[in-house]
This record gives sequence, structure tokens and C-alpha cells, in this order.
Amino acid sequence: DLQALHALLLISRCLLAAVFLIAAVGKLLDPSGSRRALEEFGVPGGFVRAGVLLLPAAELSAAIALMLAPSARWGAIGALLLLSAFTAAVARAMAEGRAPDCHCFGQLHSEPAGAATLSRNLVLALPAVLVIARGPGPSLDEALEGLTGAQVALIVTAVLAAVLAAAVGHLWGERQRL
Repeated sequence: DLQALHALLLISRCLLAAVFLIAAVGKLLDPSGSRRALEEFGVPGGFVRAGVLLLPAAELSAAIALMLAPSARWGAIGALLLLSAFTAAVARAMAEGRAPDCHCFGQLHSEPAGAATLSRNLVLALPAVLVIARGPGPSLDEALEGLTGAQVALIVTAVLAAVLAAAVGHLWGERQRL
């Protein structure tokens, strides 16, 4: 059904945009951690300084492009390229027997890169591939214009609940680590 596909495409775009926006902001808030992560992944010294700024800029660009229907496919391509690069870097480190700190979400969340990181990247690649293959779907305002106030409130509540659940999960993980 076309309506279900459009909903799936819009959810895919929003999910990817949120992930890349959070990742970019996290890295921008912790440039020293980002620098350390780039060095640990083997980025040549001359490129590390530029990478500290260019990587979050690329993530932010993908996030913004994903939110706008006319550029969503390009945003999905950018997201897929970033995920592919991250996956290749993690796989290379694992093959060399290393597990550098991924610093994937900057100071918000960081863990040694490994199988979980690869799995997360592969799962996130699926919505990007969907948007690339099937197109952007409706724009955000088109999707929201047919909703009642109660439906919009329900969506906002669900998004806030998801953000709260992610924050609680993060805090729980930090508590366990301490």
C-alpha cells in the first residue's frame, strides 16, 4: 500500500536524520575526543585536524538533506557513504586486532568499536538503501497536514518517549560502567 510505503520512507528519513544530527553534535561538542578517535582509527596525522571538522559537517549535511524531500535521496546516499566508511574502518581495526573507541556519538556515547558497531551500521544502512531505491516519499509538511491535533500530539509524545528511553539506556550503561 502506497500510504504505508510513504510512512516507512518518512520514518526512515527521520531516523537517519536524527542519528546523524546527534552524531554530529556529539562530535562538535567533544573535538579532542573526535581527534583521538580519528588517530586511533589510523587516519594520517595531516588529515586528523580537518577530519575533526569535516566529519561532523558531513554528518550534519546528510541529516539536513534527509529532512528535505527534494534532497532526501542525496542525504541517504551521503548517509550510506558515511556508514560504509565507518564500517570499513571498524572492520579494518578488528582485522588488525584493535578495538579503538568509536566515539560515534561524541561525548554522548562512545564504546570500543566491534561487532555491535558493525551491526548498528548495517541496520542503519537499511533505511538509507530504502530511501535511495524508493525515493524520498512525502515531505514532512505533507505528511503532517492530514493529521488531527490528537495524532500530532501522539507522534510528539512517542518521539519524546523514544528520546527519554535512549537517555535512560545511556545513563544505565554509564552506571553499569562505573
